[in-house]
Amino acid sequence: MLKKIIPLILSFYLLSSLVGLSSAKAEEPQSVESIFTELESGITLSHEQLIQKLAILKASIPEQDQANYLRLQALRCWNYDASNENQRTQAIAFANKQIEKTYTKQYKESLLDIKLCKAWFQELNGQVAQAIDGYNEVIQQAYQIESLKLIADARSLRGAMYSFQGNFSIALEDLITAQHLYDNLNLSHWSQINLSDLATSYRRFGDPQTAIKYYKQLETEYLKLNDNDSAILMITEMAIAYEQLGEYEQALEYYTQAYDYWFEQDDSFSAATIAVNISGSLLKLDKVAEANTFLTIAKASITPSEEAFYSFMKLFEAEVHFTDNEHNEALLDLSEARAAFKRVQNKRGLAELSLFESQVYTALNNWPKAFHSLEQYVQLHNELDAKMQSSRTAEMRARFNTEQIETENKQLIQLQMAKEHEVQILKQNRYLQFAVLTLVVIMLFFISLLAIKQAQKSKLLTILALTDHLTKLANRRRTYSEGEKFFSDKSSSLALILFDADNFKNINDKFGHDIGDKVLVELANASNLMMRKTDLVGRVGGEEFLILLPGTTLEQAMKIAKRFVESISMTDLSGLAEELAMSISAGVVAKEQDSSFSELLQRADIALYEAKTAGRNRAISNTMLNEITA
Repeated sequence: MLKKIIPLILSFYLLSSLVGLSSAKAEEPQSVESIFTELESGITLSHEQLIQKLAILKASIPEQDQANYLRLQALRCWNYDASNENQRTQAIAFANKQIEKTYTKQYKESLLDIKLCKAWFQELNGQVAQAIDGYNEVIQQAYQIESLKLIADARSLRGAMYSFQGNFSIALEDLITAQHLYDNLNLSHWSQINLSDLATSYRRFGDPQTAIKYYKQLETEYLKLNDNDSAILMITEMAIAYEQLGEYEQALEYYTQAYDYWFEQDDSFSAATIAVNISGSLLKLDKVAEANTFLTIAKASITPSEEAFYSFMKLFEAEVHFTDNEHNEALLDLSEARAAFKRVQNKRGLAELSLFESQVYTALNNWPKAFHSLEQYVQLHNELDAKMQSSRTAEMRARFNTEQIETENKQLIQLQMAKEHEVQILKQNRYLQFAVLTLVVIMLFFISLLAIKQAQKSKLLTILALTDHLTKLANRRRTYSEGEKFFSDKSSSLALILFDADNFKNINDKFGHDIGDKVLVELANASNLMMRKTDLVGRVGGEEFLILLPGTTLEQAMKIAKRFVESISMTDLSGLAEELAMSISAGVVAKEQDSSFSELLQRADIALYEAKTAGRNRAISNTMLNEITA
């Protein structure tokens, strides 16, 4: 059973703490900066300690101290109660008020932290489109100011959201990048949160065994820290994974442990969310009466505003009504469940609902509606399958590109350390502001020199960030960005050629990775030579390349692709190694009624797969009618 129940609770309990592992023993009075450092590090404090430290900051920082004041407002935003709808709405209003202040643009990092807080509360309130826009904005600007913590935070939250929606391609890339950043920054608390979301993504992706391994690791770590709430959340996640494996009795054992814990803690809302999960497992075991008992418990605490919980609760209620032959009541429950699933864009839940709805209409002998519901299920199931296939490719790339991600993150961390060092120098120089004019002139000279170097570094980083280091072609990020621009130009046609080297692994195995790299360079040079100046060739994977052909029809693109396939197969590579030969397979598409660039790219990926299946060394096209033409 696919659910987004526990990730929401996990995000609330972990993100709302914003605090550390220190004990409650008496301490020396802390400075404002040390309190900020402690609260922003992510270590766990009791609610009383958190309130006390925030009170100290409020009393110590006047609004005239704009930098620290805005930094404090970011902490206050995250401290709203995420489990309370009214509090979430207040948090969004609070964030808007801070964003509108005239001086906020001067303190970019704190401003982005507040915008990230706002986007997260919007996601929890079901405002998914606004949340996505907020996450994207923060990520883009965090890279510009090279704030590693913000990059990790925003990509972690966005990855968790995309994971829930079933968009594993972006989710895995976001979560793996965030994991490396947190680990390299030694932010163990945030690393644990992100690892939990990463494990959940593997579970949703169809790898519950890997997810259970990570959950058990996290449970052990939380128990060592006496963080029982988080340990129980990991137990609940394991229950969902076991349920996915079809081991419903094992799942019920874990769910019951979690339910009893929240009940003893007098946390009725958390207990109610577990009750929804328990009812789902009981229904799988045909224990309808027991399932209905737990649904009654859930209804006392879960309202329609809690879409992630409410949607599955109503779906399970419909199953109970159906078992009792109360078909019309089941349809009413399904209508409410569908509305909730749509608000949070949960296609997995909608597919499950449509399949069950067809059974209800069948029992009512309403064959047209039964057929319509079944059609909806097939459509959603196909969409999820296509997305899963694309995501499996992305997941494999993510797993094998971890070394590259690690290298890029280390470079960012080194830059961050250099920036922090510069900040320390500037702080020390404040004490010398009344020094003689000669020292002031020298200080300004060095600051200017550092600024020039930093600008040069930023320019170099921009170039590196958009270029593949091996082939010197545009990298995946730039290629997809240019593709989005071409696609959005409604006045011009657009065609894509997605190709990769056939049996490239055999080349690496037989001739070595050095020759393999040279083959990729030859392939990149050959593709560049055959294209127009207006076209763009990019490397988007290990041996996978994408050619953007603006102003080109499908027929023209097929001619180019076939000529390119033939040219590559005839290329003499004996200069690199004896008996070395190479061929490519290509998928060709042109913009038709595609709703987005990603949809167009997905059709190209399907065509490439068809070319591989058909025997390689060929180009195959794909139209919106899925007619494959060689």
